[in-house]
Amino acid sequence: PDVIERADLVTEMREIKHPFQKGHFAQKGIDF
Repeated sequence: PDVIERADLVTEMREIKHPFQKGHFAQKGIDF
């Protein structure tokens, strides 16, 4: 059986825009 057909909730996430693409990395004390 197809897992998507059996599931109650299916979410698809897709990156559109992210600061990492411009060279911005995680900052200590803010992101971790």
